[in-house]
Amino acid sequence: MNKEAIIVGESYECRKTDFARPIIGEVIRKEANGCIVNVERFYGLDADKIDQVNGQVLIKYSEVAGIISRECFFS
Repeated sequence: MNKEAIIVGESYECRKTDFARPIIGEVIRKEANGCIVNVERFYGLDADKIDQVNGQVLIKYSEVAGIISRECFFS
């Protein structure tokens, strides 16, 4: 995904190449080489790769898969 398409404050599915499974997190800041994501959901094997103090990780723009909708309707 390109930098311009990513919205700060929205949640995205991210597929980091060094993580076992995709993570879901809210973008809190965009930088030149990627965005800082506050991790909301992750696979247990990846816990040691997430900043233990603030729960954040740097994601390259190419690793952002797509936006996660917060509003779901199930019938």
